[in-house]
Amino acid sequence: MRATDRAQAGGEATAPWLGRLPTPSRTSAGLGWRHLEAHRFDGLKCWELTLPPLDRHFIAVHLLRPCHVDSRFAGRPHRGHSVPGNAMLMAAGQESVWHCADPLDELHVFLDPAVVREVADEIDLPRFHLIDGVALVDPAFSDLARQLLAEIESPGLGTRLFADTVARSLALHLLRHHSTVRDFGAAPERLEMTARQLRAAIDYIETHLGDELSLEAIAAAPAMSPFRFARAFKKATGQSPRQYVIARRIERAKELLRSGSADLASVANMVGFATQSHFTTVFRRRCGTTPKRYRDRCLA
Repeated sequence: MRATDRAQAGGEATAPWLGRLPTPSRTSAGLGWRHLEAHRFDGLKCWELTLPPLDRHFIAVHLLRPCHVDSRFAGRPHRGHSVPGNAMLMAAGQESVWHCADPLDELHVFLDPAVVREVADEIDLPRFHLIDGVALVDPAFSDLARQLLAEIESPGLGTRLFADTVARSLALHLLRHHSTVRDFGAAPERLEMTARQLRAAIDYIETHLGDELSLEAIAAAPAMSPFRFARAFKKATGQSPRQYVIARRIERAKELLRSGSADLASVANMVGFATQSHFTTVFRRRCGTTPKRYRDRCLA
């Protein structure tokens, strides 16, 4: 893959980086994620690698093989011995230089600062700065890497909803544990939503079950921020927005299959699956049978 192709594989904001790096072995490119990107690089060599500033916060999670990291950004050196599970954090807007003697296996995660600002506003944090570092010990970053890699390798239904939610959870974690903010005791969570707001969200979901739903679009129906909505919705229903959407799509599919009015490919399309094979895989996993067998049994 040429440098220009690699740059286009990511978002516009990360193109200056991806154009200078080798082809990632796994990538979120093509999944429709908007505020979050993830790319796995196995065997990345970064001896004397200079990278331009980006309008994204950067987290690298170390996956395999210990190594020594020698870097410079924010006008200061950052050095450390990194082992699998460690992470690096660099706030947006910084040129960086990297020196690593051994090839790296890392997951590079890019987060939109607008999402961090959104979450900060929701929890009443007027001023903050993220704290850069290398060889950071934080189990949450390892968990993040596992979630993102699993989704990249086998994208589930509602993958955009997944990325929207993870982006805000990551933003909250950065503010709580990797920023200059020291007091979260008085920060209000404001998790409640009214019955009318819940109904507005559910009505929107039902109307758009066949579409690629985003957290922002659903949250706009009850006039809530995506961060507040995701938490309030789970408190009200016991399910995350993504879990609820998947469950409703399966139930809608069952209704269509029982009616026998549409072929399997049409049913898959009407409930938001990109392909019939993906529909069959998810349906069988959740229902214990294939859509065809379910339809045949209902119509027998």
